[in-house]
Amino acid sequence: MSRLVIFSWALYDLANQFFALNIVSLYFVRWLTLEKNTPEIFYSIAFGLSLVLVAIFGPFLGNLADRETKHRRFLVYFTLIAIFFTLLLGFSEEVILSLVFFSLANMGVQMGVIFYNSLLAQVSSPENVGFISGLGRMFGYSGAILALYLSKPVFLNQGYRGVFFLTGILFLLFSFPCMFFVKEKKEVISDEGIPGKTFFQFFSQAKKIFSQSKDFINLLKSAFFGFSAINVVILFMSVYASKVFGFSSEEVINLIIFSAFFALGGSLFFGSISDYLGYRNSLLAVFILWGVCFLGGSLLDRPFFWVIGALAGVSLGGVWVVCRALVVRLVKKEELGLAFGLFNLIGYLSGILGPLFWGSILFFTSSWGDFSYRIALFSLIFFILLSVIFLLRLPKFL
Repeated sequence: MSRLVIFSWALYDLANQFFALNIVSLYFVRWLTLEKNTPEIFYSIAFGLSLVLVAIFGPFLGNLADRETKHRRFLVYFTLIAIFFTLLLGFSEEVILSLVFFSLANMGVQMGVIFYNSLLAQVSSPENVGFISGLGRMFGYSGAILALYLSKPVFLNQGYRGVFFLTGILFLLFSFPCMFFVKEKKEVISDEGIPGKTFFQFFSQAKKIFSQSKDFINLLKSAFFGFSAINVVILFMSVYASKVFGFSSEEVINLIIFSAFFALGGSLFFGSISDYLGYRNSLLAVFILWGVCFLGGSLLDRPFFWVIGALAGVSLGGVWVVCRALVVRLVKKEELGLAFGLFNLIGYLSGILGPLFWGSILFFTSSWGDFSYRIALFSLIFFILLSVIFLLRLPKFL
């Protein structure tokens, strides 16, 4: 595979990190909760609704892309949807309308990720899938760092809406090479005895994958509980740092930049060693690191939060890399679209459960003040324990 194609594919990870960081993790959630004084539960609901849409349509469209070799085409469609509604955020001051725009933009981003991940098999080989997956995530966290540096002066001069508009432009600019240069090999798959495109046949194909791979089922279970906790960190880390540790907006941005550097290194590190030490063992190490992060973040005081930020960065960089490589390892190439649709479905369901769990803990313990945030963070360890239990059911040699 040419270096241009690999570079173009990896660059998409960089592109969608502009949205993941600026919109999901930092500026939009802070605009909503701190400037507009909207309770966190409304953001959780909007985020959850966008994932419901992906949960409904993602696996089915992933299967359709497998059958007709249209992963890149669907990637283009949903990326443009995401960019359009991100740009609209730059023109809205109304909370409800902005939440609608955010939900649709996030739906487009998450749908695009399904087809982007499916293209990993087109740009890699079985011997280097972990490395190339890690390369993509390394580019992604480079994008997070770049987004912070580019967005900070815009935020200081033009406020939140300026950042939202800039994010849409950067997303378009850096996603274009993947949409243009990455091609698919047209594979003709006989429909004889194989489910096709209809809705009911999709369920038959999904059942086939489940019946053929118990390891894939255990990976889905492990990912569901692990991502339930991780999605909370992605959504509310900046709010947690401000509420519990008293970080200013500038300190929060510096913390995220600091964490992103470690995420960059963690993605490449885990992507490289997973090809040699095994994907199951590497993912186990990542989840253990997450447990340490939740324990330390809930018990330690301000100076140590920078250490927790570094560990969280390494863990965040590693988890997506190894999970993506594991899916490619466990599932046939011609079923990757459906497999990633199902895998992302689990991620989206966890994206609903985790934030709603977080919001509920804060709601019922709100009388305890900022201490309620520590309780909520500590409670996420329960999800990590369940994740490790199911991960240990995978063969050691994976």
